[in-house]
Formats: sequence, structure tokens, C-alpha cells
Amino acid sequence: MPDPSPFLAPAWLLAWADIYAPDRCRAAALWADGKLAGLLPTFVWESALLLAGTGPSDHGGVLIRPGFEKWAGTLVEAAAEAAPEPFERIDLQQLAPGSPLIDCAVPGWSARMEEGDCCPALMLAGRDGMANAPKRMRSNWRYAMRQLDRKGGAVERVAAAEIHETMAALERLHGLRWTEKGEAGMLADPLPSRFLRTVAPALAEAGLLQLHRLRLDGGTIAVLLAMQTEGESCYFLSGFDPDHAGLSPGTILVGGAIAEAARNGATRFDFLRGKEPYKYRWGAKDRSLYRHILTRSC
Repeated sequence: MPDPSPFLAPAWLLAWADIYAPDRCRAAALWADGKLAGLLPTFVWESALLLAGTGPSDHGGVLIRPGFEKWAGTLVEAAAEAAPEPFERIDLQQLAPGSPLIDCAVPGWSARMEEGDCCPALMLAGRDGMANAPKRMRSNWRYAMRQLDRKGGAVERVAAAEIHETMAALERLHGLRWTEKGEAGMLADPLPSRFLRTVAPALAEAGLLQLHRLRLDGGTIAVLLAMQTEGESCYFLSGFDPDHAGLSPGTILVGGAIAEAARNGATRFDFLRGKEPYKYRWGAKDRSLYRHILTRSC
């Protein structure tokens, strides 16, 4: 059941269910000729039937084999019937264009469509993936890499044995960056912090994790976490030491992640939710996602 989004991977969803919705998830399954043809994990929260992963997942969807997309509505109907508690609406969020959940119909339910959160993305091209990035950003990245080399620093892909150590560094560096802004970052909340510590090793075991760190003088001064499937790389979170901002650690790591994604065969680098200006400086274009809300017909 191929799907371009790592947010539908079992490694992501099982960790999410364990941390965010223990004992609350159900899954509707579609079988054809004795083989699994579709799977829709859901849960109920605040009177809504939601896709498993809703919240930290920037993309939502259904796992379904090609040729069985017309049965998406049947999966939603089955999930509604199997829900462990009453709910008032079905709320399918962050659906990519072309998702079979966008147009699915469920008997007895009325539907409306809304725009979801935008996920700017860069289409990768060229040997380093940056052919569609502005010339200035490509130049800035190469200059920053030369400066790092002169200072004896290096960008490293994190090995499996060092994931826990690097995730602790990411948590610390992410906090430093947001403290400098006078705000609390997402990892100030113990729940997402615990989730990321749980999901990173699972993603690595599944071959989906891209964890990069920037080392200088024997220490880690920046970390970037991305996830890659066959078609795309998703830049999820990063952090760096503000004392080393002059080295442009964000530019170094994002450029490096783009180049690695291209080497691995990805055609899209997804910056995920949010319209932060730096994403557009890399040449990202808005990619609208959709929200399909169903309520019971009168």
C-alpha cells in the first residue's frame, strides 16, 4: 500500500497512538481476496471522529491499495460504526490533493470541504536538488558550508547508536532558540517531547529517518529532523545554538537535507505547516491541503 507520506507509516502512527491516544484508537480494514486492501486508523476526541495522528501529523490520509480508492467512503463508514464512543462529526484533516478521502461519500452524512493548513514545498531538481531554489540561497548555502569547513566543523548523518543522544541535543537546542525569542517551543510540552524521543528510533528502524547534526569543537550546535519516503522528504523540526547564529546553521542543515533528499530519489522537499519566510527564500511554493468534515444528515 504505497503512500508518499511518512505520517501514514506504521512507525509514526503506532508511536503516536501509544503516546497521544492509548486505548482510544480503532482501525477499519478493507479486505479483497484474502488480502488487506485498505486501512483507516481513527480515534474519537472532543465529539469528533479523527484520523489517527491528527495533531502532530502535518499530513492525513488513508492507506489503500491502488485500484481500491473508491472504497474509501466504505472505510470511513466502517470506522464510524466501530467508534468506541459517540461523536458528532467526522473530521478528516490535512488531506493532500488527490486523496481518496477528499471526495468520499458516507450514507447518512452531509459533507463540506475546507482548506487545511498550507504546507510549502520545494520541487527538487538537479544534482543537488536545488535547481528550483533561488540562486541567492544556493550561493548562501555554499558560502556557509565553506565557512564551516574553515572552522573545522562538519555536518553528519546521525548513526542509529547516537539517535537518543542527538534527540536530547535537539530538544535542548530547540528550547534555546525559542527562549531567545521569548517563547516556548513545541518541545516545552512534555507530550510532544516524549513522542519524538519514542518515534525517532522507530522511524530509523523503518528506514524513514533523516537526522542531521552540525558539529563544531567537539559539540553539537544544530540538529535537523526530517523523514523521507520514496517520493518526498519532510522537514519536521530543527534547533540550533543562538551563539553560533553567525555560521548560518539553519541554512547549512536545510541545504544539506535538500541535497540528501535529492540523492535518495525524492522529488519534493516539504517544509510542512506554516508560512515562515525562510521557506519561501528556499523557493518553496504553497501546497494547499484540505479538510473534509461530515455531519449527520437531518
